[in-house]
Parts: sequence; structure tokens; C-alpha cells
Amino acid sequence: DEGLKALSARVVRAAPNEAKAQTMRAAVLGGLGSTWEAGSCSAAELKEAAVHFERAGALSNAPAVKAEYASYADECRRMVVGM
Repeated sequence: DEGLKALSARVVRAAPNEAKAQTMRAAVLGGLGSTWEAGSCSAAELKEAAVHFERAGALSNAPAVKAEYASYADECRRMVVGM
């Protein structure tokens, strides 16, 4: 987990205006779509993941993609409330 977190941070620093970089960081921090143990993400990581999903959506031109990323951001925030 820590290696992926470090890698995704470097990717975002290298390509901050790329939706794929933002999505990678968000997915790593939020543990979405992974096989990580439930509860392995902190509230701070989930909040940051939501921000990266929003940035990815802002970088997209497709309304459906924007909506999808907004939904992921909302899910991250709901997970924080449930902690």
C-alpha cells in the first residue's frame, strides 16, 4: 500500500493536469477497486481521494465521466462519515 501511495503521489506531481494521474491517486488513496483490507484507508486519505476524483472530473470533457468521478468523490466522503 505504501509503495503505491508514494508512486501515485509522484505520478500526480509529474502530471498534475492529467485525469489519469488524478484518478490513479484517488483510487490508491480510496482503496477503490482494490483487494485491500476494508478499513485500511484513513479519513484523511479518503478526503484526499475525493479531491483527486473531483480534479479528474474537472479535467474531463465528457459529462458522463464528470458525473462518474463526482459519484466516486461522494462515495469517499460517505465512507468518512461512516467511520
